[in-house]
Amino acid sequence: MKVKKNILFICWSINVEKGIGTFFWEQAGLLKDDFNVRLCVFKRNVIGRKKHYFGNNNIVYSKEFTPNNIELVTFQYPYVEKFSKSRNLEIYNNFVIRSFNELYNNIDLIHAQCVFNAGIEAFFIYNKFNIPYVLTEHNQFSLRHKSIEEQQLVHKVLEKSKEILVVSDDKTRQFIANGFFYNFYNVGNSVNSTLFNTNGKEMKGEVFKLITIGAYHPIKNQKFILNALKLVDEKISDQIVFTWIGFSGWGIDKKNEVEELINTYNFKNIIVELEPKLNREQVSIKLKQADLFLFSSLSEGMPVSVLEALACGIPVCSTNCGGVDEVINSNNGLIVKIKEYENMANYIMKLINKEIEIDDNKISEELLSKFGEKSFNDRIVSIYNNILN
Repeated sequence: MKVKKNILFICWSINVEKGIGTFFWEQAGLLKDDFNVRLCVFKRNVIGRKKHYFGNNNIVYSKEFTPNNIELVTFQYPYVEKFSKSRNLEIYNNFVIRSFNELYNNIDLIHAQCVFNAGIEAFFIYNKFNIPYVLTEHNQFSLRHKSIEEQQLVHKVLEKSKEILVVSDDKTRQFIANGFFYNFYNVGNSVNSTLFNTNGKEMKGEVFKLITIGAYHPIKNQKFILNALKLVDEKISDQIVFTWIGFSGWGIDKKNEVEELINTYNFKNIIVELEPKLNREQVSIKLKQADLFLFSSLSEGMPVSVLEALACGIPVCSTNCGGVDEVINSNNGLIVKIKEYENMANYIMKLINKEIEIDDNKISEELLSKFGEKSFNDRIVSIYNNILN
């Protein structure tokens, strides 16, 4: 019987209770047949006074299991406000090494899930224990507010990574725009095809239904959608429904702000349904009831919510925010420029008036053939095996 190799995912953020970082444990779950996978997160604990740091060398962490039974350890590392960035980086390096040495003695490969808050940690461990790592960048890559020392460290992180993976070609452009010329491999993202598919999809009803998913935040740019809906509202006489899921999705209650924002638009024929937080199964049900998914972000990697909507056979109208140009085409939606909400409104009207034919099953099949669990898992397993064998 083949002995499974041990993989450690270092992730930038996971909160099981709030459903943050679900794609990390879902991707880890895909690998369970081939590898033993564990998850960890390093979370900053800000210390205001130096005296509260000195003499305290304890490794503070908590351990739990994700809904699919993957071990998750959350470390609380010290960050002293009165210290320089350089000094805090030194403290952090020491903390990561001690934490790894105490809890993990049989890791064969580390998979860091972004440069900052994961890749740097993987580099610290590699530098001390010579354990190889791969890196996937999901987040917006920027050197804003980063010191010269931190920028130099990023070069080291990328140089030593066995593979530098990105979720979209736009991520590659972001690295290059910041002066990092390395070999990048676009692996995309994975979609939970058990949940997100056309099975049980409702027949189109008389009421046209629009949907979006995303935390209320300037980078998500939801006013763009509302501006488009205002134009639609002025053109229709029958009521339609707009559902906004996850506006409090980053753990911050935005209910009052969002309700106040919606009220300023004074919609007459658009019924707005607000869902601050839904679990994955509930999101799947809502998507399958919708006629069109709207997405308005200013900047993204490869937005999972867009992939999940397409997997459910829902056409998508999105801003040109990065990544979406790799999945949206004339058969499954429309990409509009960041400022041109009028074009989103026009596309909505064309669907309402049935001027565009949509093949739900074709949309879903095309998406899942590239981003379904099997195709994504095959790519990752191949990368791991090439490094470990």
